Amino acid sequence: MKTLFVRTALSFAVSLTACGGDAAGSNRLAELEEGMTVAQSLASMGTGPLTATGSDTARLANGYRRLRYFQDGVNYEVVYARDLEGDVKEPLLQAKETPVVFKDGKLLGWGWRFYVDEAMPKHKLPTPLRAIDTMSVVNRDSTK
Repeated sequence: MKTLFVRTALSFAVSLTACGGDAAGSNRLAELEEGMTVAQSLASMGTGPLTATGSDTARLANGYRRLRYFQDGVNYEVVYARDLEGDVKEPLLQAKETPVVFKDGKLLGWGWRFYVDEAMPKHKLPTPLRAIDTMSVVNRDSTK
């Protein structure tokens, strides 16, 4: 039930964003093609605007936020395209960043619609949005 709620809430948020205009960092996504390697994709996207210090630098790939997952024997990497300067310590926000998803080093797809409709259910990737996770905790607590 929790998964259905999260997926529904995230789908609704994605729908609102899709109606509102271009995705965050969309000019960086124009040259992407499915099957590209991580290195090819990052070269196509150019250098990202995020900074980090100390151990947080491991969460960056070419100036973009990067999250890695190991699921069912497969390596997934999600790089978040964005245009606005910032620090990797900032929370991940759908309005500022767009996911670019790799499976074993090959580009699967990009955009929030892809992430919600395919990456989460098919590849079992978690929701990266704190707002959605917070909503789930609030709803679970309100049933007590």
